[in-house]
Amino acid sequence: MTHVVVRLYSNSGPLVGRIRKSEAEVRAIMAEVPGFQAYGFADTGSGALSITACDDKAGCDESVRRAAEWIKTNLPDADIAPPRIFEGERVVLIQHRVAPEPPHVAVRLFNAGVFDPAVTLLREGEAEIRELTTGLPGLRSYSVINTGTGGVSILVGDDKASTDEVARHVGPWIEARLPGLPPVERIEAEGVFRFTADDVTAPA
Repeated sequence: MTHVVVRLYSNSGPLVGRIRKSEAEVRAIMAEVPGFQAYGFADTGSGALSITACDDKAGCDESVRRAAEWIKTNLPDADIAPPRIFEGERVVLIQHRVAPEPPHVAVRLFNAGVFDPAVTLLREGEAEIRELTTGLPGLRSYSVINTGTGGVSILVGDDKASTDEVARHVGPWIEARLPGLPPVERIEAEGVFRFTADDVTAPA
């Protein structure tokens, strides 16, 4: 099962500007991570977030180590607050399409009290969610990560209007089955770049 790590920077300083210029370098670094599947980086406005998917936890651990090393080397004097890190197994993936343009990313963070009942619902209702979202304009993917102490949902669309439209369909479906769920933390971000293992080639 795919392991995913989300790094959320509340104050990224010059990181976004620097990484915009370094996509080729980041691709080369990630190409060497064992079991690498995909990487994305997005700008939240005041901070940033990155999403890495690998075959297992060992690969994600290595990606975290390499990311920290890259920041230390390239931005040694920058005032970048340590990121909040959320990681775990991906339990839901609804992949509609891939597009080359940077997307809008909507991330939702669930604590254990909210997520524990929701993850069962999402797993069992994946087919219904797929049916609800099929055909919605601009939707690229919807995934859910079980961190063990809560969860993370990642909604990717062409723009914010696209992700908002998906939320208008999926939100009521969840609320009807799990009434009374408290609000969750929401992060909106504009994609900077994304690539997959098929886009990179590890050195021989």
